[in-house]
Amino acid sequence: MTYPSSSSPTLPATDRQPRDSNHLIMVVVLGLVLLAVWLAPAAVQVSAGWFPVALHSICEIFAITVAVLVFAVTWHSYRPGQPSNLLLLGCAFLSIALLDLAHVLSYRGMPVFVTLSSPEKAINFWLVSRVLTAGTLLLISIRSWRPLTSSTPRLPMLLAALVMVAVIYVLGLFFPDVWPHTFVEGMGLTPFKIAMEWAIIGVLAIASVCFWRARRSLAYDANGLLAAALISILSELCFTAYHNVNELYSLTGHLYKVLSYCLIYRIVFVSSVREPYERLAVEIADRQAAEKRIEVMSFYDTLTGLPNLALLQDRTLQALVSMRGDDHPVVLLFLDVDAFKLVNDSLGHAHGDDLLRAIGERLREGLPATATVCRYGGDEFAVLPTGPVNADDIAKVPQTILDLLAAPFRIAGQAISTSVSIGVALAPHDGEAPAELLRNAETAMYKAKQAGRKTWRFYSAAMNLEVSERLQLLNSLRQAIDQHELTLHYQLQFELGSGRIVGAEALVRWEHPTQGLISPDRFITAAEESGLIVPMGDWIIQQACRQAAQWRASGLDIPRVAVNLSPVQLHHHSLEAVIKQALSDAGLPASALELELTESSLIEDTEQVLATLISLKSYGIKLSIDDFGTGYSSLAYLRRLPVDTLKIDQSFVRGMTSAADGHAIVEAIIQMARSLGLETLAEGIEDQCTADELLRLGCELGQGYLLARPVPATVIPALAGRLRG
Repeated sequence: MTYPSSSSPTLPATDRQPRDSNHLIMVVVLGLVLLAVWLAPAAVQVSAGWFPVALHSICEIFAITVAVLVFAVTWHSYRPGQPSNLLLLGCAFLSIALLDLAHVLSYRGMPVFVTLSSPEKAINFWLVSRVLTAGTLLLISIRSWRPLTSSTPRLPMLLAALVMVAVIYVLGLFFPDVWPHTFVEGMGLTPFKIAMEWAIIGVLAIASVCFWRARRSLAYDANGLLAAALISILSELCFTAYHNVNELYSLTGHLYKVLSYCLIYRIVFVSSVREPYERLAVEIADRQAAEKRIEVMSFYDTLTGLPNLALLQDRTLQALVSMRGDDHPVVLLFLDVDAFKLVNDSLGHAHGDDLLRAIGERLREGLPATATVCRYGGDEFAVLPTGPVNADDIAKVPQTILDLLAAPFRIAGQAISTSVSIGVALAPHDGEAPAELLRNAETAMYKAKQAGRKTWRFYSAAMNLEVSERLQLLNSLRQAIDQHELTLHYQLQFELGSGRIVGAEALVRWEHPTQGLISPDRFITAAEESGLIVPMGDWIIQQACRQAAQWRASGLDIPRVAVNLSPVQLHHHSLEAVIKQALSDAGLPASALELELTESSLIEDTEQVLATLISLKSYGIKLSIDDFGTGYSSLAYLRRLPVDTLKIDQSFVRGMTSAADGHAIVEAIIQMARSLGLETLAEGIEDQCTADELLRLGCELGQGYLLARPVPATVIPALAGRLRG
């Protein structure tokens, strides 16, 4: 019997069903055996050789042993929550064992047991034992199987059982005359003896009915007790029919009695010992599973299933301890996924998580099984190769990782190409504690990002100063956005043939309160890496639209204003809404705004980018490709883009007069644009020879220091007037 709680013992149905079937089969078989005995010839039944005194003693001693075991198990397995009926059954069976002992010692042929042995003396002890057995089964069949409480009188119950046995012993040994006659020599059993056996059968039958009605109860093994009661009935039927204590009926009855005792012992043992042990085993297994879950939650990342930072630090510490006295360094690599924010912004966070899982799985499968691959957090991973790594092989580890991640990932039905920037720190040179080693590897990773991404760098002490400066720059940039320290300068754009002003490019400037003017190359890159480029870019679009509208309102003819879009902005979900709102707030027509897109941003996630550009173009906004020639756009892809202008990168323009290949590149770009029906605008025009050559090659537009330098918006009206004049 098993228990759902300490107050409700139950037996699992899956275990009970086959056991119930076995009980039924046993009772049926024993009934058929008794039928066979009843049908046997009388001469066979009454033969005195069936049940000699020695065999009787063996049967009774076995029954006594089993009865004592029933008591021992129920008494010594006492625990809170145990059904009180088990203790009642145990104390009763201790009494039954002592009465059966008196019965066997009083049996004909046994030595003197205080007084002379005789059939009636043995039967008297026997009858009391059988009455007690039947009465106990009846009592526990009608009594509630409530849990044993601390107030349950265990010792008084045991003392009551022993006192009852002592009284029976005294009456049986010293006052035989108070007992009714149960056996007459030569005639057999008396009517009283037979009536008592039938009365016992009746009590057992009532108990059987109660057990039958409770057979589906989960409170206790009612079916097992039902089988024990039915077997006891079969035993009693034998004891109503014998004429000689040594005949076949007597043997059969004793064997059935032993079987019923064994069945009761099995029920008690299962309930008191085996099932608590099984429950304990289940509880231990559950606790181990819970501890395993806690370990997984504590030391493993829930998204990727990889070890987390806590486990990485533990294994790094073990590696550092093992390293002592060894010439081989401990290698720790810090990985950051390049441009991961673009994936999140374009595909959504769910598919971003899919990409992180795929990266983790590829690292785990591609690196040696002994290496610890950890998800540090966000889009960052760490790798701790275990075992000695030779100095010559250290550089191979980050390169292996780059090669593993070179193939595209299939995410949401799209092929996503990604890369990682890797920082490498070596112990003990770069740190002797896990946190220090990890921090320095992260510092080296940022240096790898600055070097162009998809690469790796070893840590050096000089990097800490750079990282500190970078953090200060980011903090200052956040304040600059909030405190309006950023301003826009504008560089006019011209038609090379006529000198007519065709537009103005908005260029952000940052005048730091203490550091002065900070180069855009420094803070734009930091803004893109930190995500600050989105709020900064939104502000630039709003300011440029507002300024263009003011120029128009004052009568200044500047047809359009150009604003640079970073790749992060282009992939951000709010871009279109921000642009449309800025145009609406300023009252500026969409055709007066030009968005300049870097060539590299157009070849990442091409389908999503193309959809965004088509939507912006349909709204009337002008589109141009900035720094054209520095990326890897194909002619076929350019044909699909709804752009209006190609801006030739200034590095090619400045090299036109000094290098033949520079001149050839510019000429090729102009011819390509003409074939696609696009305008060309040359950046970085600094001398008249370059301007004349561009015009000769067919370049329509230009900007540069020769034509006009970037100036504040307040200077533009005067500058435009002077240039026109």
